[in-house]
Formats: sequence, C-alpha cells, structure tokens
Amino acid sequence: YFDGLWQLEYVETVFGIAFVLAQTYITGTVADINKLRELRGEKSVDKIHCYSDSLWYLPDDTSPILLINSIANYFKHYEEWDKWPENWTVETLHRVGIGENTEFPCYVAATKLWNENEIKNLHHLLTIISEWRKHVLLKYK
Repeated sequence: YFDGLWQLEYVETVFGIAFVLAQTYITGTVADINKLRELRGEKSVDKIHCYSDSLWYLPDDTSPILLINSIANYFKHYEEWDKWPENWTVETLHRVGIGENTEFPCYVAATKLWNENEIKNLHHLLTIISEWRKHVLLKYK
C-alpha cells in the first residue's frame, strides 16, 4: 500500500539517481568542449562557468544546470554529513530554497525545474540537459 509519504520517500531516491546520471552527462559535456578547445590550442572553459550559462534561469537567477549539479552532489554525499557543510553545493541549494529542513530535497529540486503537475515525467530532465548541451557546445566549442 502506497500512502503519500511512502511515495515521496520512494521517488526521492529515483530523482536522486536521475540527477546523478544527469550530472554525468553535464560533466561529459564540459569535457567534450574542453577537448575540442584543446585541439585548437584554446584555453579550457571552467566547468562552473559552463554550468552557470543557460538559456533560462530559475527565479533566483540560478541556472538549472547549477541546481542539477548541486542536488546530485547532495544526493551522493548527504549521508556523510553530520551537518550541512559550507560549500558551493549547499550555497546553491540554499539559494533555491532547499536546506537542512527540507524533507525531500530531490523532489523539491525537480519541482523547481519543471511543472509539479508533470513531476513523474523525467523526460523534462533530459530536455533540460540536452538543450543546455546544444547551447554550450555552440557557444564554447
């Protein structure tokens, strides 16, 4: 039997895994850009600079890619934290309203990235990262 709380606990893990997979795609994109730039003898582009570049931004001016990267880092490491560390990942999460008292941070991150009425459709995550990839490849390659 699935009650609402149990469903959120279940989906939190699904979203966490999806964000980590998206982070891998994002990291690979920056690596691809820098390989192309290296072949032309150009300076590499900083990953945070790429993550901050976007076709659209969240209401607090955070790029969707920065949020995806930060929530993926959270999901990979939160069980190691006695308290939330003071670092770039946590600063980004706090900026979008996710903090130590947020019960389901990955779910909340997803609701910030796409419409909650379509929350179960992870295709939105794929669209966000693939559109970003096209954008930064054209801009930085």
